[in-house]
Amino acid sequence: MKDIKHVIFLLFLSIGFFIKCNDVIKYLSPTYDEPLHLMQGYTYLKTNSMKIVSPFDQPMLAKIVVATPLLFLRPQPLVFSTHEYFYNRQRYSFANLMLYYNNHDAEKLLNLARKANVFVSTIFLWIFFYIVKNTFGIYSAIFASLLYIFNTSITAHSCLATQDLLCSIFYFLGVYTFYKFLKNRDFKTNFICAFLTGLLTVTKYTVVVLIFTYFCILVYFVLTKKVNIKEFTMFFILQILGSVIIGLIVYRNNFFMLFEGLYKVVKNLQQGRSSFFFGKYSTTGFRLYFITLFFLKTELSLLIIFLISFVIFFVKVIKKTLSESDIVFISSVIIFIAIASFSKTQIGHRHILPVYPILIFYSSSLVKNKTNFFIYSIFVVLYILVSLKSHPFYLSYFNELIGGNKNGWKYFSDSNIDWGQGLKQLSLWLKKNKDLMESGIYLSYFGVADPHYYGIKYRPIGIISNLTTQERIGDDIIKNNPKKIVVAISVTNLQSTYYKDKTIFNFLKKIKPVYIAADSIFVYDITNNKDALKNFVTLLENLGYYEDVKYINKICL
Repeated sequence: MKDIKHVIFLLFLSIGFFIKCNDVIKYLSPTYDEPLHLMQGYTYLKTNSMKIVSPFDQPMLAKIVVATPLLFLRPQPLVFSTHEYFYNRQRYSFANLMLYYNNHDAEKLLNLARKANVFVSTIFLWIFFYIVKNTFGIYSAIFASLLYIFNTSITAHSCLATQDLLCSIFYFLGVYTFYKFLKNRDFKTNFICAFLTGLLTVTKYTVVVLIFTYFCILVYFVLTKKVNIKEFTMFFILQILGSVIIGLIVYRNNFFMLFEGLYKVVKNLQQGRSSFFFGKYSTTGFRLYFITLFFLKTELSLLIIFLISFVIFFVKVIKKTLSESDIVFISSVIIFIAIASFSKTQIGHRHILPVYPILIFYSSSLVKNKTNFFIYSIFVVLYILVSLKSHPFYLSYFNELIGGNKNGWKYFSDSNIDWGQGLKQLSLWLKKNKDLMESGIYLSYFGVADPHYYGIKYRPIGIISNLTTQERIGDDIIKNNPKKIVVAISVTNLQSTYYKDKTIFNFLKKIKPVYIAADSIFVYDITNNKDALKNFVTLLENLGYYEDVKYINKICL
């Protein structure tokens, strides 16, 4: 009878989660990497070729998962493996071709792929529930399940056709089975752990961090004589075999590309990439970048639960009463965030997403009995309310420590708040302002979605998209004699994250936007702002839009 109640509870949560995620999907334009992942997964399924995959790309499993539903639609690009984009490895251009020049609607293709990830996340909810139930009991399982489905970050990435969710799932399962291995010391558990390590290997190169975590914890257990050298050696032999075998199954005759990619991605991480953090810029990273993101993008009620768990952990350290679970789960989180903090590539909170299932699992031990469950339910209720309030723009969530989503752009950019997801909402706002929809706007977009797909007429100014200029050539909006000079700019570009000139759009920061699309695109009407117009005219001159300069000088200045 109890099992039936558990199944009913999970069905209720699953249906609610699926409905919520399907609603979120409808609001979002493609994020930066989604068309690329979708294209690479589908191309591999259809051709068994990785010609269009760069060695710097992440592995294929998540891409295959999100692309699999498309096999039932049979999308037919106007051109496929014979196109120059394919042979020249112009990945983003080929992805653009597949998504927007197809016999199926672009949103239909992408949203179907997103639903595959929602399905995966829902399946994991069931696995997660029973893992927690078998470890800590039913109250902990209910508690952990609610924390999982209402987490803003997990929800955000469950709704996108990217690899971050699947990576987080396999990372948690790897850490959990590693913990079980330390308790059981049997071949079966070691085998399952190796299988999961293999799955992570073909999902994301974060597997390097997982293996390093295994190594650090096992060294500790060897030094404390809880694990012998033979067990240590056999464990890693099996992990390597698991990665090789799963790699061969997924990659087949492209197997060596997996490890070539691993080498190049790890090497590339140390070359750095521009990041924005509290008004500062760096290509070598900030030591406090990820830990700050953790504190600002985690719901306050959940943060309190995590902090209570850490306090209890350190009390156990002082009393020398640590268990295997304490050592494994807290160490895995500390190691993960520490490695991320010393990486030179720091562009998003999503890179530490794997710590959330681990911390939720570990924290669920706080509510093993009914009394504690009801005490902590206060935090859960607040947590759920925050999650519902954040709907549907979970990706851009920031907590109250900095005043919520509306202030996130002041401190971070890129996928923390702006990953290209706001173009659809921008188009809906423009449709309500018909004069702008007809005449056009100036657009500085960070992303790969096609503005024309959403009916947006635009003059491109500093668009960052990995596409050629010809693919986002825009419109000569001056021919439409616009009555207003309106500038729409992605947060990432507003903060000049990837521009050499970090002050190029500073003049806009002094103005209050007339609209904000999905927390990620700010819209400014500068028609009557002479100071802003002068700065904007200078920018247009630098871009070579001389006719636009003449027009603005004529009607506004």
